[in-house]
Amino acid sequence: MREEERRRSLECSIKDGMAWAVNEGLGVYSVSPFAVALGASEKQIGALTSVPNLVSNLSQLATPKLMEGKSRKKLVTDFILFQAFTWLPMALLALSVFLFGLRNAVLPLLVMVFYTGYLTLGLLVRPAWSSWMGDLVREEERGRFFGRRNRLTGLANLTAVLFAGFFLDAWKGRGHVFLGFAILFLLAMTARLVSRHFLLRQYEPPFKEKREYYFSFTEFLKKIWRRGRRPNRFGRFTLYASLMAFTVNLAAPFFAVYMLRYLHFSYSVYMLIVFASSFARLLSMPWWGKFSDRYGRLTTLRAGGLLIPWVPLLWLLTSNPVHLFTIEMFSGFAWAAFDLASFAFVYDVVSRQRLGVCFSYFNALNGLGTFAGATLGGFLAELNLGFHPILFLFLLSGILRLIVSLVLLPHLKEIRRVPAEKLMHFERSFIRRKFRI
Repeated sequence: MREEERRRSLECSIKDGMAWAVNEGLGVYSVSPFAVALGASEKQIGALTSVPNLVSNLSQLATPKLMEGKSRKKLVTDFILFQAFTWLPMALLALSVFLFGLRNAVLPLLVMVFYTGYLTLGLLVRPAWSSWMGDLVREEERGRFFGRRNRLTGLANLTAVLFAGFFLDAWKGRGHVFLGFAILFLLAMTARLVSRHFLLRQYEPPFKEKREYYFSFTEFLKKIWRRGRRPNRFGRFTLYASLMAFTVNLAAPFFAVYMLRYLHFSYSVYMLIVFASSFARLLSMPWWGKFSDRYGRLTTLRAGGLLIPWVPLLWLLTSNPVHLFTIEMFSGFAWAAFDLASFAFVYDVVSRQRLGVCFSYFNALNGLGTFAGATLGGFLAELNLGFHPILFLFLLSGILRLIVSLVLLPHLKEIRRVPAEKLMHFERSFIRRKFRI
């Protein structure tokens, strides 16, 4: 593989990511508001997160078999073509509500079915894409490259999110909000097709998935917490990430319900608060990328893991949209560290040959955590607890996030050796900034 060809492929990967982010900002971010507009209950909103994530993530257990003897590029681009067209039935559903005024309890379930198809087709080939990118991005540049890629995709995403919010408010003001949803879903489909175009232009280094690198999901679970001189670093990290997914999704599906149904925010205010998190990720991702390359993935992961629990707890203190915007800025800063470190950490601890199968198992367990959290949250959100059930979920989620991070983070080990003097320098610098020494 020539260096020029590799560099061109990485630029195409950035453009693919930006188009994908527009698709997410216009389509995925509109799914929950669409369900709320259809009158979905709290349990149905919980199911809208839990069921699609469970099905799509468990589907990745089949990915290693799909990759055997097949081009990762062809596998990814074929499935993404079908994924793009899953926005079409969603748009037709919104158009039917607009034209014929259809309203019944089945409609939110149809949204869940279509959204499950969208997520499944995308996540089914994510391990193949991750393996492909692992061959294109060199180890020493991963932090910088993914930091830059995430920054630009974040810019595209937040632009799309802002556009979607004001666009929906404009159509709502005319009494035609469901027509607005239909148009957004069609635009999301177009953006995903553009994303596929740039994936087709990327080079795929030769790679063949070999049977000797395969191990079953059962074998992985048996050794997930292996002790001794060679602990299972990837297994422990996967367990931590999956438990975090459980605690996060106790509350995550219900922020949209809380803002739109209980605080009666407009779509533009709702999207502006969502925008705040994406904007903070955009600003902080390059800094976290450099931080990760210098001090290690684990230090970055610990920073994110200990900041994230405070986000839902801060939501308990205010319903002022300006304050919530600020809290979501903090949330984006924390999640930028967690997401960047998580992605890079898997590349560091897993061999190139096993990336596909390991990402499959990692995402499958994350899907189980998301399903369990969102399902339990959906039931708790409809209980009569004597106070606001969604605020109770925010409190419970924050406490459990903190417990999981405090208990499990000390058991994770860095595989990339970071010079001790760098960590000592970081600690001294942090103390000086903290106490103005």
